[in-house]
Amino acid sequence: MIDKKNSNQNGKAELSTDNIMKQEQDRLDYWDSLRKKRLNKKISLEDLSLRTKINIRYFEAIEKGDFSALPETYIRLFLKTYARELGFDYEELLAHTPGNIQKKPKVPKKNTNHKKESSPFTYKSRKKRNPFLLISGIIIVAAAVIVFQYYESHDFLSNKPSLTDTLSQTVVDAEPDIISIPKEMIPLDGKNNITLKRPYVLEILPQENLIYLLQVENERSRENLIQKNINHSITVNASFRLKIFQPDKCRILLNGQTLPISSNKPIIIEVNDMGQVSLYGSKP
Repeated sequence: MIDKKNSNQNGKAELSTDNIMKQEQDRLDYWDSLRKKRLNKKISLEDLSLRTKINIRYFEAIEKGDFSALPETYIRLFLKTYARELGFDYEELLAHTPGNIQKKPKVPKKNTNHKKESSPFTYKSRKKRNPFLLISGIIIVAAAVIVFQYYESHDFLSNKPSLTDTLSQTVVDAEPDIISIPKEMIPLDGKNNITLKRPYVLEILPQENLIYLLQVENERSRENLIQKNINHSITVNASFRLKIFQPDKCRILLNGQTLPISSNKPIIIEVNDMGQVSLYGSKP
């Protein structure tokens, strides 16, 4: 009788163990079926994590039915989020969880003696911007603008170059000697002096490649090369001297008036402070 009773108990124990194993396997199969449904929807765990800001390892634990890996306080929230994002029934998911999870957990009291629990949500903190740095930057930019405008209106305007060359040319010598009128040169225009108003627009229409010297006021002259058949225009706002080495190879206009030049030797055109024009050339 005793042996028969023991065999019955053993049989019940084996049956009970089989049922537990079957229930556990059914539970795992359920959560794995959710994983397959998610894959059919072509939604990855990475996408879920990006959309919900919940660490991907918590979603992996849900689909394995491993709730021990989840923070107890957030289990129901994670399940609800998982169901909402994938279109599952939250109550059905909750019914397949252990009994202690199906009950609403008590909200833990704040313990001031322990360090703050790290949040399971992943997010990037943004540093607060220092308003003083922004204000300082604005002040620096404003000061730079004021200084630039001051120097532009005072220094630059007072020292504006009196020469505007409308055609780039090759500079042969940046600092040749000052143009002086040699003794062998004589006035070519006689008594027919021309008086002009500023600005003085000087046009050179070359037939060949030419070299000329230009001196504005008392500055050093510039020696330049202009190319054949390319009209050359210069605007001068001060007295000047211009020396042409081959005047018969070009036509020269000053404020629209053609200068009477026919010499094949170098000439000097001078405009003084009063705007009077003088031509100097070698004796015939």
